[in-house]
Amino acid sequence: MASAQCTSGEFIVADDNKTPAAEDNKIDHYVRLGTIAMGKHAQVLEVQEENTTNRFAMKVLLTEAMKDSEQVAILKYEGKVAQSLDHPNLIKWIATVQRKTNIYLIMELFKSPNLKSNIMLDIVGVQSRLRKLIECTCQALHHMHEKGWVHLDVKPDNILMSRASEVRVIDFSLSQRIKGALGKIFGGGKEIGGTLTYIAPESIRKEAPSPATDIYSLGISIYECLTGTVPFKGSTPKDLLMKHLTAAPTPPSDINKNVTPEMDRMVLRMLAKKPKDRQKNMQEVMSEFRNVQPFKEDPEKLREQKLAEQKAAEGQQSLGKSLDSRKDHVRSEKAKLDPEFAKQLAVAANPPKQPTSAKPEPAKPKPTPKPQPAAAVPQPPMQMPMAPGFPPQMPFMPMPQMMPGQFALMPGYGYPGMPQQMPGYPPGAGPMPGMMPMQMPMQSGAMMPQPGMPMPGMPMPGMPGVPQPMPPQVAPPNQPQADPVQPVAPVPARPSAGSFVRPGQRPEPPPSAKDVDDLPMMEELPDVL
Repeated sequence: MASAQCTSGEFIVADDNKTPAAEDNKIDHYVRLGTIAMGKHAQVLEVQEENTTNRFAMKVLLTEAMKDSEQVAILKYEGKVAQSLDHPNLIKWIATVQRKTNIYLIMELFKSPNLKSNIMLDIVGVQSRLRKLIECTCQALHHMHEKGWVHLDVKPDNILMSRASEVRVIDFSLSQRIKGALGKIFGGGKEIGGTLTYIAPESIRKEAPSPATDIYSLGISIYECLTGTVPFKGSTPKDLLMKHLTAAPTPPSDINKNVTPEMDRMVLRMLAKKPKDRQKNMQEVMSEFRNVQPFKEDPEKLREQKLAEQKAAEGQQSLGKSLDSRKDHVRSEKAKLDPEFAKQLAVAANPPKQPTSAKPEPAKPKPTPKPQPAAAVPQPPMQMPMAPGFPPQMPFMPMPQMMPGQFALMPGYGYPGMPQQMPGYPPGAGPMPGMMPMQMPMQSGAMMPQPGMPMPGMPMPGMPGVPQPMPPQVAPPNQPQADPVQPVAPVPARPSAGSFVRPGQRPEPPPSAKDVDDLPMMEELPDVL
């Protein structure tokens, strides 16, 4: 029994008696030429009608799927939706054929890869044709919405694009009717339909579909064209669905710096979580996109610039290699003519190996720099030590023609009971503290110095060039005499026995043992008048 039905000039054929001729690679009167795509339940073949040059695309269920009534109903449903649509950017339906052995759809043959393949193989080419791609896809989906259908599976796998920027939207198996106000109240279906990577949040919540649902899925597809990746990824299906519901997408310009801020705003608006926050319909998407510059620089020119830079770098590298090869050729030719040069090349190519047994010499320690001597700090003149029981300090007055550091006692000052000048001592010096005054041997006829008379050899007062002694200064009455301020001096080094050092003079070497023995010890003090 056979029946035929004519729809728009085409036939839907149902024949229970005929079976496809598998042995001659034919399905009914269609010759199989190749496989376009393979799915879980169906495959798409390129076929040619017998005795003609007409070629079509055939979507036929697999043998196992033929036993599943649900899959059969889905394929027939897709044919019904496609039959109601007529747009140049939607794949065209031609016929639906059902038999006991197979069921298939005959559609327009559009031999072009899908958008997913284009993105993977040549994303720059997709970006350079992005304007035509978005406009054609929006027009196709807008036609579906006007006809009362929502696609519900918009993704790069279901958009075909040729090199000439021709676009076809395919696969209407999940499409649903747009529900009215009453249908929206009761919600959507019991199951979640669509591809999880591109599904809209309202579909996850099982709300009634609307044109905004396709806008969301198209926004993710555009995002993938701009960046080469999708905005949401998850380790599990549940994790991915939760990101669709709650996670904020990263702006495309964060991944592709060539994307403009206005393109960011458009795509992120399409990916709003609530349908009311998106564009109202596809016409508004197209209108907004016409006023947007997607990229800062033309992607094709940017790629050419990068390729030119890469070729220039490779050219420099190859030039260096060619120069090296020329040098090697010149060396080899010279080596043929000059055996000595050939030996030098052989030695340079195979240098003699160093013996491994020799131990490396230990590194010599660097000589440490000697510290620089500190600058000599001038020391204040040492104060002559005083004998116990004597006044702490006697006033001295510098005299003319005296060496620096020498002082003379002021007239009228002296130690009680002691002459101002001791015989055998230089002027202004006296015996060391703790030493007994020594008795000097007197020569015959020598006079004992009298008090007030100068020592023999000393200049007489009144002689030319000798200053006159200054009278002692007496403090005025009723005024206490101020104590002389004693400067703080460092503790002098203890002088050795028999030595005396004047302030400002170098110490004299100690007398020899012979000199000390020649000096007789004084048995009694000299007479002092």
